[in-house]
Amino acid sequence: MRIVAGMFCALFVLAAALQLNDPDPVSWSLAYLLAAVLSLGTALGRSWTLANLAAAILFGAWFSFLAPSLIEAESAAFRSFEMTEARHEAPREAVGLALAACWCGTMFWHSRRKRRA
Repeated sequence: MRIVAGMFCALFVLAAALQLNDPDPVSWSLAYLLAAVLSLGTALGRSWTLANLAAAILFGAWFSFLAPSLIEAESAAFRSFEMTEARHEAPREAVGLALAACWCGTMFWHSRRKRRA
């Protein structure tokens, strides 16, 4: 789990850096940095159970607002890192939020299970 958490930490740091070209970089960079910090904690063996739960809920709620954009999303939105059309932004952001929500939920579950053992 610690190795996977380290990999997710690196992924979320990269995602935060990529947001610097986004029209609204602050909120997205902070969101991905939050996921990165929580992942780093897990990688170092210091998982924060309640913080992971709160982050999973936050990311999940935020995802629910962008999820409808996935219904009409074109596959071109996910083919490259370059933003070719503005309408590709919301589906990409939804996927990022879903990933962050699922990962923070996984870290919460793992931390809780570890505490019970």
